[in-house]
Amino acid sequence: MAESLPYFGYGSNLDADDWKEWCERKGYDHVEMVEIGNAYLIGYQMKFHYYSNNRKGGAADVVLADATAEVPGALFILNNEAWEAMDRKEGYPSYYKKKYVTVRTSDGETKAITYTVVEGKILDRYQKPTPEYEALIRNGLKRRNLPTSALDAALE
Repeated sequence: MAESLPYFGYGSNLDADDWKEWCERKGYDHVEMVEIGNAYLIGYQMKFHYYSNNRKGGAADVVLADATAEVPGALFILNNEAWEAMDRKEGYPSYYKKKYVTVRTSDGETKAITYTVVEGKILDRYQKPTPEYEALIRNGLKRRNLPTSALDAALE
């Protein structure tokens, strides 16, 4: 998959401190992840139907929904080491897969790459995220003045 496209981050990947701490723990020293700005994933909704052993609770996913749905996040440019680190953090390709998506920015629509849970890991019921994980997502959205309505709707 062409990693020349920007990365659309949502969920806990909007928390810069969480990302930085993870990279440091895993020995990624030359990660460059430059934020372009806010974006909305069009025609998707957030779901918690995947259990993360690392997070000890539900982890965010985005799934197709009606055309009026959207998930707020941010666009980033990643260098090769950042893509490698993001693949590892997301458990690619065993837990999350890369997907081409269209996002809306203040400049219009653009293509991007994001991660979605692989079908074999999707559970048929809601997986409650930990309060800490929910806070990572909520804080990342609030720092960017993005709405929390998609997160709130995903929390049953």
